[in-house]
Amino acid sequence: DVFEPRHERILAIIANAVAMALENARLFYEVTRSRENLVIENKSLRRQLSDRFSTEGLIGNSAQFQAALRLVEKVADTTANVLITGESGTGKEVFARSLHYNSARRDKPFVAINCAALPETLLEAELFGIERGVATGVDPRPGTFELAHGGTLFLDEIGDMSAAVQVRLLRVLQERKVSRVGAREAIDIDVRVIAATHQNLGNEIGAGRFREDLFYRIKVVEIQLPSLRERRDDILPLANHFLGRFAEKHERHHTGFSRSAAREMLAHPWPG
Repeated sequence: DVFEPRHERILAIIANAVAMALENARLFYEVTRSRENLVIENKSLRRQLSDRFSTEGLIGNSAQFQAALRLVEKVADTTANVLITGESGTGKEVFARSLHYNSARRDKPFVAINCAALPETLLEAELFGIERGVATGVDPRPGTFELAHGGTLFLDEIGDMSAAVQVRLLRVLQERKVSRVGAREAIDIDVRVIAATHQNLGNEIGAGRFREDLFYRIKVVEIQLPSLRERRDDILPLANHFLGRFAEKHERHHTGFSRSAAREMLAHPWPG
């Protein structure tokens, strides 16, 4: 009869508190372990991306392609804005990612946006962000410039950008500040811009569809990518690379291309 009913109540209160503390400790341990695993996985994925988009991972031995690779190696670790030109399908985004992952910004975001895929109003909001109250039901959100802070912003098909958005883009590049649509204050940004187009911007400037001052802002360095028909020495190495990749993906054995298939590929005009 040492313990009384009141002691039991006190012990029950203490037990509940201890149980809650132990549960919190267990959850904290699991969250910490998950966070550590995410950090490790993130580093591993970034290493894989760096390996994938290293210049050694880009296939091509033709003179024009090698010249483009040497230019990537030369300017990757600089802050210079780069304009990548070439026909559709020549690998402009691959080269943009290679520039990013071979630079000091490799651990920061790489954000890509296709300027031709969005109408003017949506493109403006996507690039610069938007504030609440601009339109009914619109929530505030950052634009790609803010999302790419510290890293690289890839503007694909910049030649299709409207004149109004070109003006705002030029101001951002000049001042290194971005204002969301409907905002009064500007936000400081640190972003390297890589632009790409399949169009001849010189002709677009002459026709009054592209600003000349913006052209010289984005074209600090220009990398011209050859079409496949201009680098015929690379056709078979590329074909074998993709054959190996898809055979591995579908768990199929392969022995390479037949001579007749190789001849057909080399004789093809590759118009697109």
